[in-house]
This record gives sequence, C-alpha cells and structure tokens, in this order.
Amino acid sequence: MKSLVSRLGFWVVVLAILSAADCGQSKTEDAYVTLLYGDEFLLGVRVLGKSIRDTGATKDMVALVSDGVSDYAEKLLRADGWIVQHISLLSNPNSVRPKRFWGVYTKLKIFNMTNYRKVVYLDADTIVIKNIDDLFKCRKFCANLKHSERLNSGVMVVEPSESIFTDMMSKVTTLYSYTGGDQGFLNTYYSDFPNAHLFEPDLSTDAMKTRPVPEMERLSTLYNADVGLYMLANK
Repeated sequence: MKSLVSRLGFWVVVLAILSAADCGQSKTEDAYVTLLYGDEFLLGVRVLGKSIRDTGATKDMVALVSDGVSDYAEKLLRADGWIVQHISLLSNPNSVRPKRFWGVYTKLKIFNMTNYRKVVYLDADTIVIKNIDDLFKCRKFCANLKHSERLNSGVMVVEPSESIFTDMMSKVTTLYSYTGGDQGFLNTYYSDFPNAHLFEPDLSTDAMKTRPVPEMERLSTLYNADVGLYMLANK
C-alpha cells in the first residue's frame, strides 16, 4: 500500500508540473522568449527551441503566440518544452510600412514580462549554436549594432519594467521609426545606443558592484551573426 501511495504521490507531482507548464507559469527567474504570429514560422520556433536546449540551457523558454496560431501548433510547442503565453497584437501606428510589419510592435511586450528578472529575446528565424546563458548577466538592455550602426532588434536582452513599457506605449505614435516597425522605434527610443559600452559577461561581481548600472550595453557581433553577410565575405 505504501508503495502504491508513493507512486500516486509521484504522479500527482508530475501532473502538477505539467499543469503549471500548460497554464504558462514561469519555473525559472530568467527566460528565453520568442514571438509567433502564425503557423508559417512554427518550424523556425521549434528549431530555435531545440537549438537552445542542445546547448544545455535550463532557463524557461516562452513562446508568445497570437490568435493566428493554431491549437495544433501550440500543442507541438508545449511538447517541445515551450511555455505558451497568449498575447494580443499591438497595432502598427505607422501608415507607411512594409505589409509584413503589421504586427511587429507586439515585440515591445517583452519589456512588460515582469514575472521574469531578465529575458533574452530571439527572433523566430535565429538559431543558437553555443550556450548563451551569459547574456542573462546583462543589466538593463542589451542589443548589437548592425547595418550602419543601428540597433538590431532580432536579439535583445531586457530587464522587464512596467514603467519603461508604459513609457514606450505613450510614445509609439510619436517616435519616428526609420523601418516603419519596432526596430526603427527602438533606435529612436534608445537614440544614444551607438555610444553604449560593450557588454562584458566575464566582468567580476565585485567590479559590477562598483560600477554604475548602465542603461544599455552593446553586444558583440558574435551574439547576433548574420550568416548572409558571412557568406558574402567569402568565409
């Protein structure tokens, strides 16, 4: 009887864990995050998730999905280890923009994921080839510069803040976006980003305590390499 009770207790715990995952509850204080607007990028997100896990990462993986994602896709994501969180799309306030940018301002919602201490955002068309857990050492905001010294929003580290998110929402209709999308908005919002100091993941804890906390830090290109440019350079 004791053995049966023990086994039942074990399965109760397992079911509780699975239930927590299905309900979108966080299990770690940091998370890898991506966005999925529809099923057409489902394979990309699945490959991204596998690449993260293959590096030995143990942080939560959160997929923010909109109404355009099917129930079948959500089941596959959960089976892959993603925590699925439903979000409503933020409309793009720019009348002049590429058609594919209709929902990209939704990416700004990662700044409001305050149930996490830190989030590493990765676009659905990225892939991780080496463990990047050290990105969680970034203090407030990290990204890298690409294409004429502009901040690239495909890979970012964010310390979620309700006040920053609220401030962003108050400015989405007034701040200029050179792309007509979220990347252009963020370049205007973080206008001094090209002057940010380089992110140093190996900086000692004592050194970090004695330095003022930077508002933003630049990531090395190694964290956001462009395979197309790499190929064009004949490497």
